[in-house]
Amino acid sequence: MERRTPLQPMSQKRRRELAEAGNTNPRTTLPAGAPINRSTTGGGRFTTLDRKPPKPSRKRPAVPPAVRDALIERAGGGFCEIQRPGCLGQGTDPSHRITQKSGGRHGEAKTAHDRLSNLMWACRRCHDFVTDNPEASKSPTVGWALEEWQRPAECPALYRGRLVLLADDGSLTFCSPNHDHTTEVSV
Repeated sequence: MERRTPLQPMSQKRRRELAEAGNTNPRTTLPAGAPINRSTTGGGRFTTLDRKPPKPSRKRPAVPPAVRDALIERAGGGFCEIQRPGCLGQGTDPSHRITQKSGGRHGEAKTAHDRLSNLMWACRRCHDFVTDNPEASKSPTVGWALEEWQRPAECPALYRGRLVLLADDGSLTFCSPNHDHTTEVSV
């Protein structure tokens, strides 16, 4: 953004006046040691120096700790469950197949949202891909993202290159592309 009128340097006369008033800093009009608040900045104007520091963010975990632990256990100690090309290998994020904006954030919707069948443990690159490419991620042969009307436990997901059904108890059921359930595997 460009200023309409450039700032003018402080005149020598003004600097002398400030020095006589006890100001030892030639770059400011405030006396040394003066508190910076609304009363000293001229008529109650609010400046950037008056602003309080931001509160530390209390970021809530994306999923409850017990669900997160079960998710990491299902992922074999935290390895990415999506593993698309360019995967970093080590997962860092819970990736929701049905996003919060689609399924709700409070009460029963939040409980249903944080089920293991709706979560996949993902590395940052894979999670970003799923978030940035919803149409590709919602493909029936991929299943990393779902529509709000779909049931995660009944929709297969591409889990490390194989189609599986994710269960709420942490187990996986490998299935063929036409949805025939073949083998259940506990991880």
